[in-house]
Amino acid sequence: MIDLESLKHAAKFGVIALAAAAIQLHLSTHKFTFRRYLINVIMALLAAYLVSSFCEYLAVAESARPGFIGVGAYMAPHLFEGLNNLGQRFSKDPLSAINKFRSK
Repeated sequence: MIDLESLKHAAKFGVIALAAAAIQLHLSTHKFTFRRYLINVIMALLAAYLVSSFCEYLAVAESARPGFIGVGAYMAPHLFEGLNNLGQRFSKDPLSAINKFRSK
């Protein structure tokens, strides 16, 4: 059963994700379509959840969490694009990527 506190957190994530996706699409060069907006909202929700989990893990103050969550949700498309590029580079030549991480 869902309690009131978890419903508040879900609503906060939803509002932040909707706003972050709208701002991200408004500032980007892509055409504003419902499909692209929906995908950005889903990415922003995932990023908001991940950032919230990291904030809990790092014991960030409760008053600072919405700011971190908002920035993470806004940067979600860029973060996931970077992870995708990293995965593609790793899949092309795994040994070279591993050696780069080892040398540092």
